[in-house]
Amino acid sequence: MVKTGKKLSVGDYYDIFFKIRDEFNSLMDDDYAEYLYKEDQVLLNIALYLLENFKGGYIYSCNEEKDCKERCTYLNKWLNEKKALYTSNGNCTHNNKLWEQYIEGLWNELQRDSGEDKKCERVKLKKKFPVKRLIPSCNNSNTVKIEASCPKLPEPQEKECPLSEVPKSSSCKAVLTTSYVVFGVLLFSMYLLRFSSVGMKLNNLIRGKKIKKRNMGKENNESFISPDNSDMESLDRRFNVIYNSLQN
Repeated sequence: MVKTGKKLSVGDYYDIFFKIRDEFNSLMDDDYAEYLYKEDQVLLNIALYLLENFKGGYIYSCNEEKDCKERCTYLNKWLNEKKALYTSNGNCTHNNKLWEQYIEGLWNELQRDSGEDKKCERVKLKKKFPVKRLIPSCNNSNTVKIEASCPKLPEPQEKECPLSEVPKSSSCKAVLTTSYVVFGVLLFSMYLLRFSSVGMKLNNLIRGKKIKKRNMGKENNESFISPDNSDMESLDRRFNVIYNSLQN
């Protein structure tokens, strides 16, 4: 903190006006509201800093003519630097228009409120800016406004896939893709079984087993009606006759 009555150096004046602030005590809620442009955060920040520097760094702090003159000089230097950054030395049409309306307008209002003994005349600088360093949007007369918050997106909903329609959702496409893959695998398997060498061998093996089973059944049937079976039946009948006669 710079003490009152001490002769300030160049570094002291820079420390007063060119410092990073984390609070703004010179501004009441409704003060100078028409000069606080809330569609551009950078321009709003410059206005808040100007209020602090003009009131706290100049009006409330200078006590003698020489000190007030020096403070006014460095206040102008600070503001000219901010103008050069924001408007590219006045070459950005829209930014320059906003600057004149809100920042220079705020300076004039602070001048009127400061009284005759604490007036600080505005000293503007006219500097060139290399045209090749200007981006195309610099000369746009209309600003691009960004919404304060993003609109809430609707919740995603599952969509059923009609068979007669082309699927539009990712879930429908996934289901149909899987179905096509399974169907393709089945077709390919059927083709292998029917026309490939492996398939033909499997068919011959199955056909051979069926023929063998059918032949075995035929042999069994023939064995039951063979002469040996007839002899066995006649022998059984003879034993039955002898057994019955003995009982009688």
